Amino acid sequence: MRPSFLARPALAVFLLAGSLGLAHANDLERSISITGEASVGAKPDVAYVSIGVENAGKVANEVLAANSKTTGDVLAALKGAGIDAKDLQTSGFTVQPQILRPQNSSLSSSDESPSITGYTVANTVNVTLHDLPKLGEVLDKAVTAGANSIDGVQFDVSNPSALLDDARKAALADARRKAQIYADAAGLKLGKLVELSENAGPVVGAVYRAKMATAAVPIESGSNTLNVTVSVRFELDE
Repeated sequence: MRPSFLARPALAVFLLAGSLGLAHANDLERSISITGEASVGAKPDVAYVSIGVENAGKVANEVLAANSKTTGDVLAALKGAGIDAKDLQTSGFTVQPQILRPQNSSLSSSDESPSITGYTVANTVNVTLHDLPKLGEVLDKAVTAGANSIDGVQFDVSNPSALLDDARKAALADARRKAQIYADAAGLKLGKLVELSENAGPVVGAVYRAKMATAAVPIESGSNTLNVTVSVRFELDE
């Protein structure tokens, strides 16, 4: 089934030095500048998710060792779920001290100086998943292996070119339709296209966010929307 296009109202109509939207160059050239828009729905086929492991404790080396082991278990679980190594990328690793500050900062006694009470170690991995029906299972396996942070599940279309090409045609047709309305209203004929530029719009899609996942995580990928906006200029004839 071909995607349906949603043509929206013009964002702007640019008038080029003419009281009726007509540009005059030595009273010989008339033109109209206008925008056209189109949107197309697209079924996502890839998901991106950040999975993290965070540990805290009093001894830095012990916390680091615990975090490294758990992170290793999570990576093994992800690979066991069918995630290719090229689709796993460490995106963040931090070791931070937990600092206790005195409540009365005006005291200068050494006993009241800030002190380190422990350490927090966090390791985050970005995962690319191409088999969307397995997303819930993958998240469940990651949490079972020790992941305690899941954030920013985002769905995308891996190859939007063909869909965008259809939207481009529809956006140009939208611009031509609106230009024709103005030309008719001005008692002129729409002439040839003399300028054309594209501003690709954002991809709008569902984003799932959670700090913890549970067994049988329900995930819906929904539908993304690809937007295209074009700016055009047509000549106007008598």
